[in-house]
Amino acid sequence: MTAPSSDAAPARRLAVVTGAASGIGLAAAEALARRGTAVVGVDRAAAPQRATDAGVVAWVQGDVADPGTWERARDVCLAHDERGADCLVASAGAVVVEPFLDTGVDAWRRLFDVNVLGVVQAMQALMPTMLERGEGAVAVVCSVNSLIAEDLLSAYSTSKAALLQVVRSAALEYASRGVRINAVLPGVVDTPLLRQHFDALPDPEAARREIARRTPTGLIVTPEEVAEALCFLVSPAASGLSGASVTVDGGLTTTYDFAAPEPETIPTP
Repeated sequence: MTAPSSDAAPARRLAVVTGAASGIGLAAAEALARRGTAVVGVDRAAAPQRATDAGVVAWVQGDVADPGTWERARDVCLAHDERGADCLVASAGAVVVEPFLDTGVDAWRRLFDVNVLGVVQAMQALMPTMLERGEGAVAVVCSVNSLIAEDLLSAYSTSKAALLQVVRSAALEYASRGVRINAVLPGVVDTPLLRQHFDALPDPEAARREIARRTPTGLIVTPEEVAEALCFLVSPAASGLSGASVTVDGGLTTTYDFAAPEPETIPTP
């Protein structure tokens, strides 16, 4: 029997990306695919044409809160590569915008089912094969609301704070076994959900300008910018990071209440 050549190309990395039909998840799936990673998308929606065009190799349509979704995702990964997934990018999420006293218990449960337990189930389904290999990476989309409270977002902020503790706790337990788990904390991101929110306001363009004005960079963060941070965290380049939180918010949370001066008040040199 001939020994395998040491010059053989390394196996293509396999990533699972949740929330891959739109927003940050879709941008992450595209960015990983551009880097040569085989991507399995997971979303309640069917695969969009952009994901197909990017070369996503498989799609699991289902709710991340449903255990059956993760049974199928695990099986799809093992069918594609008997080693299972190399990395997980958990981007799927839900939000409720309501006053605290008006947010019903069912809404709280749904947010925890999706934002927290959806990620827990993903990790429990996909991490065992990473641990068997002694290497793997998980990047979780939390939020700057993991650290701060915001008006009308009590349930969302609480779920994201809990999710950050999931990241830290799991990172602590499995860092010594070769699996790195980190978080990205986006601020206001120009996603379809944000645009839908703007469209429901009396003056969508004024709302957009106000958000941009209150961001130190003067720009609303794009899904692609968050995706780049996610790709970094699941890459070998981030080998020194475990249990870390990378904030991607255009500087929004560097101060308690940033308000950029109007252009005409900025002194000229």
